[in-house]
Amino acid sequence: MRLVRRPSQDEPQRVDELEALLAAARAAAEHPEPGQALETILDAAIRLVGADEGSVQLLDRATRTLSVMACRGLGSVARRQVVALGQGISGTVAVTGQALLLPSAVDVDRFVGYVPKDRPIYGALCVPLRTREEIIGVLSVNRTTSGPPFSDRDLRLVTLFAETAAHTIVNSQLLAESRRHAVELELLRGATLRLGTTLEVDQVAEITLSEALSIAGSDAGFICVIGPEGHDLELARFSGLPGDALHHVLANPAFRRATATAEMRVVTDLISDTVFEPLAAALSGRSLAVVPLLAAESRPSAVLGVAVPNGVPAELRRLLWTYASQAALAIANALLHRRVASREEKLDTMVSAIDLPIILLDEARCFRSINRAAASAFRIAPEFEMGQHIAGKLPGEIEGIALRDDDVTAEVVVFDPTGSEHVYRVTAATADADGARALVLADITDQRDLDRKKSDFLAVIGHELRTPLTSIKGYAWTLARHGAKLPATQRQEAIDSILTQSQRLERLIEDLLYISQVESSRPPLHLGWDDVVAVCNNVIGELGSRHEDRMVLLDRPGTDLPIYTDRVKVEQIVWHLMDNALKYSEPDTDVRVRISAEPDGVRVAITDIGPGIYTKDIERIFEPFTQLDPSSTRRHGGTGTGLYVAKTLAEMLGGGIEVESVLGKGSTFTVRLPRKSGDPQTGS
Repeated sequence: MRLVRRPSQDEPQRVDELEALLAAARAAAEHPEPGQALETILDAAIRLVGADEGSVQLLDRATRTLSVMACRGLGSVARRQVVALGQGISGTVAVTGQALLLPSAVDVDRFVGYVPKDRPIYGALCVPLRTREEIIGVLSVNRTTSGPPFSDRDLRLVTLFAETAAHTIVNSQLLAESRRHAVELELLRGATLRLGTTLEVDQVAEITLSEALSIAGSDAGFICVIGPEGHDLELARFSGLPGDALHHVLANPAFRRATATAEMRVVTDLISDTVFEPLAAALSGRSLAVVPLLAAESRPSAVLGVAVPNGVPAELRRLLWTYASQAALAIANALLHRRVASREEKLDTMVSAIDLPIILLDEARCFRSINRAAASAFRIAPEFEMGQHIAGKLPGEIEGIALRDDDVTAEVVVFDPTGSEHVYRVTAATADADGARALVLADITDQRDLDRKKSDFLAVIGHELRTPLTSIKGYAWTLARHGAKLPATQRQEAIDSILTQSQRLERLIEDLLYISQVESSRPPLHLGWDDVVAVCNNVIGELGSRHEDRMVLLDRPGTDLPIYTDRVKVEQIVWHLMDNALKYSEPDTDVRVRISAEPDGVRVAITDIGPGIYTKDIERIFEPFTQLDPSSTRRHGGTGTGLYVAKTLAEMLGGGIEVESVLGKGSTFTVRLPRKSGDPQTGS
């Protein structure tokens, strides 16, 4: 026997209920925007309980009112109607949180503020839209035609639809908030990326203001940067505001106090504000959001001002404040970069002004800084070499020191492109923890040359003093012990030798004293008219008695050549040049002296037939204590001061000395003297 279940009378109704609930659920799931979903849910509820009209009202807690979000069967006036909490049926349900079942005609006296309808109400169901934490609205359905009264079952069904509507609204709000957050995050991400594209203060300020205006949807604002310790207030950028009004605001002492805060401030009444009143006309009734960009220790590194609508939403406040934290970091970094760059610029200026070659290298041994002295010494072009590796750019020994990791000081010899020798004291040291390296080079060529000359001078002076002193001492001892017994000729020979050696010592001492006098102060001139020919004859006679085996040939004009000069100094010049020619030329050769007139003075040329001088050594022979051939100097005597004295004296008299020399054939020293010499010290 087969049993067959007979459908109950309630089964079709249950199917309708399930279909209605499923339709409501699908609407909630398929429509992200709440309006269409709520209308579908409301339609299903009205149809299922046999109502004629209905509405879904949403609660605005800020205004404490209910406004229609979806409705069916209501007039246009009812759609725009706003119900205060505690007023009418829906306002009462929203406050109490209790659903109402009104199965028959509504007793309007029960509800405060009930608004009479232009149609009869034969029954009503009003259910709160509830989330876990709060009531967010009300769902209501009404019957405007006579029929069966609403039942508890109807109330339960409407409650189910109300729960679905509540979930729809919450989900929609969450989705909207999620989208809003996504937009905000994208705005902040984009702004942060743009802020990180530069470290220049002006550019960062421009980006900061531009992004803030974009976030606020505004066209007016400004940003001012605050220097270290709260000083140096600088209006960096502004838009849509008059510059003179902004400068007036920033010049107000109260501006610092008004912005020295860790909170964002919205100035709504600009006209009455003592600081921002000059901006009131330009902002046309809008408010001004003043946002401090907080740097370290909660101290503003900048102040951002953005025009916003009155009653600025809390979301915009939060977004501006979040953005401000990113902008503050960018501004602080830019200000730090400016200070570091300024200090580096000052350091580079100081390093560049130092005469010593200085080179800074990074940890990869690439050029970081090259001062002018280093660029000149090593033929380096900083504009091309900065950031390049030093390989092949510096002399070998200096490059080797630079590539080492330890601190070192060493002396190296370097030949410049002209072949000249330079001695450098190179100090290399680690400059920072990253391994950067600093090279400081001191050109000690002159010092080493001076040391060499000093050593040579002491050797020469020792020899030059010892030779005459030995002779003088020997003859003096002989005369003291045996003078009375010596023949007259030997006694006279000893006396003449003592006299000659004494004169040699005297001239040596005079040269040394003269050099000392020249280097400490310019000796005065004793001027008068004298004949150059007579001066040269006197010198030839004196030197001829000392070199009786040599011939000095004099070529002179037929007349005298008087000049207004210092006779003693002219004698010294000619004496040193002729003595030099006689000493360093071959014994069987003659020395020729040519005297000639020139348009503005006289010319004395002294020619010898000797070994000659290398071209590169010609400049050196006029330096004090310089000896090109030490062995010849030892043979002939001399301190290496004669040519230096002669050149210095000639220049003092307004003239000069020139040299022409051919190796193996001899040299010609020419001194030119003006017709009239002048004494700079006396003004003559």
